[in-house]
Amino acid sequence: MTFHEVFQQFCSSTSLRGAGRLVKAPTRHLRAIWAGYLCLMAAALIACVCFIAKDYLQYKTIIQTTIVLNDPTIAIPAVTICSHYPFSKTAATLWSSGRVLSPTNFSHELRRTAFQLFNSSEFLMAENVLASDTKKVYYQSLEHNDAVNLSFSVPQLFIFCVTGVGPFVEISNWKDCSLLLKRVSLPSYFNCYQVQAPRDIDWLTLVLRVSSAVPNEYEEAFVQDIFEQADGIRLEVHENDTYPEPTLKGIHVEPGKLVEISYKTERWAEVDSPADACMSAEAASQRKIRDLDEEFAYSYEACLRQELGKLALERCGCHYVKYLRSSVPNGSHPYCGDTRIGMRKMLANIDCLNRLNLDSERERLSRSVCLMPCHFHYFDTVASKTVWRATQWQLHWLMQHSRCFRDLDEASKRLEMGGLPPDEERRLREKLEQASVTMKTFFETANITKAASADGGTNGFDESAEEKQQTLDQVMPKDDTNFAYVTIRRQSRNTVQKTEILSLGLSALMSQIGGLSSLFLGLTCAVAVELLELCLLRRYQSNQKRKENQQQLPQQVL
Repeated sequence: MTFHEVFQQFCSSTSLRGAGRLVKAPTRHLRAIWAGYLCLMAAALIACVCFIAKDYLQYKTIIQTTIVLNDPTIAIPAVTICSHYPFSKTAATLWSSGRVLSPTNFSHELRRTAFQLFNSSEFLMAENVLASDTKKVYYQSLEHNDAVNLSFSVPQLFIFCVTGVGPFVEISNWKDCSLLLKRVSLPSYFNCYQVQAPRDIDWLTLVLRVSSAVPNEYEEAFVQDIFEQADGIRLEVHENDTYPEPTLKGIHVEPGKLVEISYKTERWAEVDSPADACMSAEAASQRKIRDLDEEFAYSYEACLRQELGKLALERCGCHYVKYLRSSVPNGSHPYCGDTRIGMRKMLANIDCLNRLNLDSERERLSRSVCLMPCHFHYFDTVASKTVWRATQWQLHWLMQHSRCFRDLDEASKRLEMGGLPPDEERRLREKLEQASVTMKTFFETANITKAASADGGTNGFDESAEEKQQTLDQVMPKDDTNFAYVTIRRQSRNTVQKTEILSLGLSALMSQIGGLSSLFLGLTCAVAVELLELCLLRRYQSNQKRKENQQQLPQQVL
C-alpha cells in the first residue's frame, strides 16, 4: 500500500474535523479549500498551545486568603529591643580606668592619622579616615567582650514586665519574668535583646529604662553619626527565634510614652515551583543561623547575610560587620573596619569588599543556597502612643499582688510535697508569713496610697526603706522621661491564612489545550487511537504480504 493510499485511508476514517473532505470533496478547488482550512487551524492551535505552555512554565501564582478562627497554633511573636543610645553607666567606669578604648581616644587617633595623611597630600585617604568616625567603626575596633560590657545588661535595660491572659494580669520584676531573653550584638546598638514570651499569653508589656547621652570627656566622637543619633528604643516584632533586623524593619519608641503595638498574624504558604523554589518546613527546621555565639532559626534574609559574611571572610580575610559573623573576630580574622590593624590595611579591606560585587553574589545565593521558607509568619503591626498616667502606689501594689500570690502558691505546693531540709522548710514558711502579712496590710489599710510609701511592714520581702523607694523609683522614674512603656497586643486569636496557588495548574493546562483542540480541529484523544490503529493495520498488512512472498518463493524455485 502506497503512502497516498494510506493517507486516503486515514483521512476517510479519522475524526479530525475536515480531514475527510480532503479525499471526499468532489472537486480539486474544494479539496484545496479544506486543505487550507486544516493548515490554518493547525497553525492557530500550535500558536495558542505555545502561549498557554509559556504561561504555565512561568508558574504565576495568586493569593488565596482565608481566616483561621481561634487558631490553636498561634503564638505571641518575639520582640527585639535595642536602645538608640548604646552605652550604659558601666561604660564610663571602663573608659576612665583605661581598660577599654573610649570614643574620645578613638576619635583622637582617627584625627591624628588623617592629619598625617593630609600633610602628605593624600587628601582622599584622609577624608576616608575621617568618615570612619562612627559607632559602627568604633564597635569593630573593640574586643567582642568589651563591646558587650559597654552596653546595657538585662537588669540595666529591663525594669519590669506584665503578662496578660484573658482578664488575668501578672506583673513581675525582671528577675521573675517568665520570658526567654537572647542577646543580639549589633554594631548600631551594641547589645539588643530578643524577648520571647510564653505561647498562651494574650499581651505583653515591657517597661524599659531609656538612657540619653550626657556630655562628658569620654564621648567626644561619632561626628559622622549626627543623623543617626536618637533617644529611645528601636523595636521589631518578628517570628520567634529568628535573627532580627531592627534597623530595616523596626519602629521607634519615644521615651516617657506608652506605646501600644497591636499585631495581626498572617501565615503564608508559598508554592514550591521551578521558577520560584522554596524550602520545606522540615528542611528549614534543620538549618540554623549563627551569629557570634548565638544560634537562630532559619530565615531567608539571615541566611543570605550569613553566606555573604562567609564569602567576605574567605576572600578578604576579615569579618564584614554588615553581615553575620560565623565566629568571634580575633587577631587573625578581625573586622574589616578594625582601626587597630592600621588605617591603610583597613582601607584596603574596604576596597576588597567593594570589589566583591556582593549584589550579584546575593542574587546567586538566593537561587541556590538560601531559599524562602515555604511556610512562614508575618505580623502586620499598628503602633499608637499616649502619655502614661500610672502612679507609684498603683504599681507598688500591683507588683505586691502578683509576687505574693505567686509565692503563696509555690511555697504551699512545696511544703505539701514534704521531704524538705529543715532550712528550706523554714525559709518557705517565712515566705508564706511575709506574703500573708503584706496582703493583710493591703486588705486592712484604709489609705493604701500612704501604706505603699511607708517604711515598714508593707513590702514583705525583707527590704530596707531605701531598697523599697529604689524599687518604686525604678518602676516609675520621677523625671517621667527615662523609661519606655511598650505593650504588644494581638488584635484577635484568628490567623489570616494566605496560600499561594498556581494561576494555571497542570489540570487547567490540559483543559485549555483540550478546549482549543476541539475548537480548531475537533482534535481529541481518539485521534491518537486512530493513528495507533493505522500503524497496527499497516504493520499487519506488511506482515501478511511478507508471508505471502515467503510461500510463493519455493514454488518459483520448483
